[in-house]
Amino acid sequence: MKAKFAFPIVITGSLALAACGSDGAEEAAPAEEVEAAETTAEENNDSADKASSKTDNEAPVKSQASDGTGQAEMRKKMEELEYAEFELKVEYDNDEEYEARLELKSDNSVMAGYKDDMNGTNKQGIHAFNDLYPLVEQLEITPSSNQEEEVRKVLSMFSLPDDFTDFSLKLRASDGTKHEFEVEQ
Repeated sequence: MKAKFAFPIVITGSLALAACGSDGAEEAAPAEEVEAAETTAEENNDSADKASSKTDNEAPVKSQASDGTGQAEMRKKMEELEYAEFELKVEYDNDEEYEARLELKSDNSVMAGYKDDMNGTNKQGIHAFNDLYPLVEQLEITPSSNQEEEVRKVLSMFSLPDDFTDFSLKLRASDGTKHEFEVEQ
């Protein structure tokens, strides 16, 4: 009796294992297809970029980037900026502050984030980058810039009130030159 049931079970198990097994050729094909699809997508993006009226700098970085974080796209945009690092901190009387940071680090990773106590906003990564990059891109600060005028420009650009108690802006240019603006009221 046991032999009657053992044979069909062994045969069924063998067929199931054979169907699940693979010699590796099928696994290599999807990876090649993915690489081909990425190459085609990049070519299509290049064609679309040339045909588009928007520049690369105006388009937001997508979180579905090939590396999953958008680091490659953020790095590319940061390399086009005059600044490798932007750090802004504005404090107000009622213990509220606005802090923003955008940095192309020495390991070529991009760090982006901001915290806005007045509006209850705290963003990091690609979402913060998409908000900060267009603002930082507009900055045209040099060592000879008038500090008071530049502080007003930055406050206006970031839609911040001008009744701050402490203002600090630190910039590191792509060539390593540092600019700092600090004002206390």
